[in-house]
Amino acid sequence: MTLHLTSRQSNILAFIRARLQQTGEAPTLEEIGNAMGLPNVSAVLKHVRSLEAKGRLAIEANRARGIRLIQESDPLAADTMELPLIGRIAAGEPIFSESRVERSLHVSRDLFQLRPDYLVRVIGDSMRDEGILDGDLVAVHATPVARHGQIVAARVDDRFTIKRLYWKDDVIRLLPNSAGYQPIDPDPTEDFAIEGLFAGLVRGA
Repeated sequence: MTLHLTSRQSNILAFIRARLQQTGEAPTLEEIGNAMGLPNVSAVLKHVRSLEAKGRLAIEANRARGIRLIQESDPLAADTMELPLIGRIAAGEPIFSESRVERSLHVSRDLFQLRPDYLVRVIGDSMRDEGILDGDLVAVHATPVARHGQIVAARVDDRFTIKRLYWKDDVIRLLPNSAGYQPIDPDPTEDFAIEGLFAGLVRGA
């Protein structure tokens, strides 16, 4: 049976997985510490060593980026995954800031189109006609890259939103899919970023 992860260990594992998917390289201990709000590298190493002991990753000696993930071998664990639920996101803060993780949830892998890295709770019904309802937990595949027409998780200053991306030439818009809502047109003075792609949702959690 897979050993239970603490909330912090789950968040660190999700951050490592997201970084590997985004760049192909594991983060350093310092980068993990910065993302998790842990200034002490020895504390980060303790958590990483715990993840190694629980069979979730391996550490290659004498390498700055020597962390690699280990494929789950437990049949039950292979069908489920543990994802952090991220709360309100403020401007300039990293997605995986420890202070914003509400809890971690075990969910079925079969729910998702892409491999998700974290969950966010939907507030409002601006994407109702996409089947995304108020209170749903949307799974996000962390990536700064998206194409025109994809449903994305985007940040505009301190607003975190799920919308369909319109991106043609130099025009970027975030389009709702529900009557009564207007598109979001990011202003050049605003802090705008694509945080990830819609990977699926969890309802009733």
